[in-house]
Amino acid sequence: MSKETATKNKSGTLRGFRIRTISLWLVGATLLVSILMGIGIVRVWNKHQKLAVMTKEYILAQEEAKNLLLGSNYLTDQVRLYAVTGDYSYAKAYFTEAEETRRRDRALDSLEENLHEKDSEAIELSRQALELSNELMDHEIHAMKLVALAAGEDMEEIAPGISAYPLSPEELAYSDQEKREAAAELVFGKEYRDMKQQIEEKMSMVTETVIAFCEKEQEESEISMQEALIRESIYTAIVVILVLFSYVMIAVLILRPIRIYVNCIKNNNFLEITGAYEFKYLAATYNNVYEMTLEQQNMLRQKAERDALTGLLNRQSFEQLKDQLAASTEHLAFLLIDVDVFKSINDNYGHDMGDQALIKVANLLDENFRRGDYVMRIGGDEFAVLMGKMDPRNKQTISEKIDLINDRLQHPEGDFPKYSVSVGVAFSANGFHDELFRQTDQALYHTKENGRCGYTFYDELPEASDK
Repeated sequence: MSKETATKNKSGTLRGFRIRTISLWLVGATLLVSILMGIGIVRVWNKHQKLAVMTKEYILAQEEAKNLLLGSNYLTDQVRLYAVTGDYSYAKAYFTEAEETRRRDRALDSLEENLHEKDSEAIELSRQALELSNELMDHEIHAMKLVALAAGEDMEEIAPGISAYPLSPEELAYSDQEKREAAAELVFGKEYRDMKQQIEEKMSMVTETVIAFCEKEQEESEISMQEALIRESIYTAIVVILVLFSYVMIAVLILRPIRIYVNCIKNNNFLEITGAYEFKYLAATYNNVYEMTLEQQNMLRQKAERDALTGLLNRQSFEQLKDQLAASTEHLAFLLIDVDVFKSINDNYGHDMGDQALIKVANLLDENFRRGDYVMRIGGDEFAVLMGKMDPRNKQTISEKIDLINDRLQHPEGDFPKYSVSVGVAFSANGFHDELFRQTDQALYHTKENGRCGYTFYDELPEASDK
């Protein structure tokens, strides 16, 4: 697109739907439906919370019904073990449960607290079960008193509940064996078993009552939630329709132009005039600015990164590379390259020929080193090359490149003067560092002091092997 076309578009010929107008209508409609939907969601959430709390209460009620039965069974187990073994530790465990742990009493308290008037039948059954369990305690303490006497326990040392329990004269006259047998009958006999069965039946009825009541509550809540969800579904369908309409408008007026603009920008092209009015205006304006700044940006970039004469990376780029590679752990080869007797070329052939000599060296370096290597002009007649993933095992590769460059320079075409380059090479196993530059410079100095037109590897110098 030319400047003339872009300017014409800005002068008043742009037409199209305005995003702002369409957006206001869509936002208003969506907001209204969203409010209705939000009210419905709050109602559904409240019903869900109510159901969750109720379910939690009845799960707890079932657990407490189980605990009441477990507490009663625990007392039975301890008294029976005491009756059979005569080990007083079982009697102690019995009274710890009955007087301190009190699982049965705590379970009933919890049931009354959580169920209160919701399920009076379950509470009444639980109370009856506890009363039966308390009646059994009379049989259990009676049996423990007989066992304690038969075992010869000190009445002053045992639990007051046992020592204070009264026995008939006939029972006191029993032999130790008869006392043990009477105790066993009290806690293993038919009357005891019948009462235990009654307790279990009542607690089973408590569980069934709780489950039935919970199922009824859940059914009523489910119906209520279904009605609320139907309303939410209607609101959701309306919102979906609005969203689809919004998406169509966005796709046509916004997303499509954006995709086109992105592709244009990726391909460094002018933007196509398309989409809503705002996008058309934006594209026209962008095209004007893009056309005016494109050449200026290219010039600034080249000036900042490249050497004006040779087109290679310049000294500033070299300093940036040094910083980037300072923390690297990669093997590097660093080459410093000087053009031999460059001053004599300027003196004998003129500065134009000197420039051509530098350009020729730059081109040969760029042609012979790898695409991923960094070839730079860092001074007047000084060049540098940074080669990644290189170590001393690659010396021959580097040597061949330098020999080929010097051979080309020594055999020029036409009236071009003969000249050469001197090179210093050093390797690093952990990125770029100041010592690497010093080593390379020392290797370059050795080359220039020993005839020029060649190369020196720092690690082959005598002073390097002494370190």
